[in-house]
Amino acid sequence: MGAVAAGTKIPCRVGRTLDKGDFSILHQLTWFNMAVHSNAEYAKNTWFKERSLAGPVIFSVVDGLIHHADTIAELLAKDGYEIYAYIGVDNMKITSPVLFGDTLRAEAEVVDLRPTKSPERFLFIYKNKGYNQRDQQVIEYQTTMMVTKIG
Repeated sequence: MGAVAAGTKIPCRVGRTLDKGDFSILHQLTWFNMAVHSNAEYAKNTWFKERSLAGPVIFSVVDGLIHHADTIAELLAKDGYEIYAYIGVDNMKITSPVLFGDTLRAEAEVVDLRPTKSPERFLFIYKNKGYNQRDQQVIEYQTTMMVTKIG
């Protein structure tokens, strides 16, 4: 059995603490400027009592954490594969809010690696979960990537 098998854990080497500057730039880049994310006065009257990070932005941060330093690329390379394309994301659930000062980390696991109709291409599927510094899960989703066999 190779390195890329169902159940294989994909290590996350870094965590990321998100401050007000991160919130501002991430929301501006993604255009998620709803009042609950961008208006401190409005957010005081929400159940979070402060601005929260938008779900799609949480995804961007957590997915970036698991791809940091080419973690997934290195795992795939152990069995002679390289990333060809990012195909899609399924079953995304935001499970807890992310607030100023939260430190996020990711934990991923291989779900499947299967051939496509093209003999040199394969679908690589992994499940990723993001957690804050209190070990509360904040997001989960499944990603499908197309990979190619090297050589």
